[in-house]
Amino acid sequence: MKSFNELCKIAEALDPVEYAALVTEKSLKILPALGEVTGSVAETSGLFASFLMASIYADGKIDETEYALMLPMLKLLFGSEFDYDAAKALARTLRPEGKALKKAVEDIVKVIGEVDEELKNDIVLVSLLICAVDGKITLKEKNYIKQLII
Repeated sequence: MKSFNELCKIAEALDPVEYAALVTEKSLKILPALGEVTGSVAETSGLFASFLMASIYADGKIDETEYALMLPMLKLLFGSEFDYDAAKALARTLRPEGKALKKAVEDIVKVIGEVDEELKNDIVLVSLLICAVDGKITLKEKNYIKQLII
């Protein structure tokens, strides 16, 4: 696996066009691959979306820019009525100390343990990209995402 710090630098340095292209490219690769591991693309997609929401909220806040970035995936997974208030409510249920978050982390780490190194890199990179929407990945966000590679 690439160095975690190297992945952080890549995520923070991308311009908006590269950023959007990379998130789309990697997400389109990740979701079907995870579905193959679990046997259910829908279940895995929901699990990955919950983990990404929790990644964003790891620093204790979710802003409209972060929400806008995830909007297409969130609407696909949670329905067209899923708005910013619903995203904030979901993020609160996945607060760092919550049981729902611990379960989501355990489940995604279990699934990630069954994939190859390239896909692990992609999953970590997308998680970092989501957090780096403002050009900076906070220490809390980094610590949260590191759970994927332990």
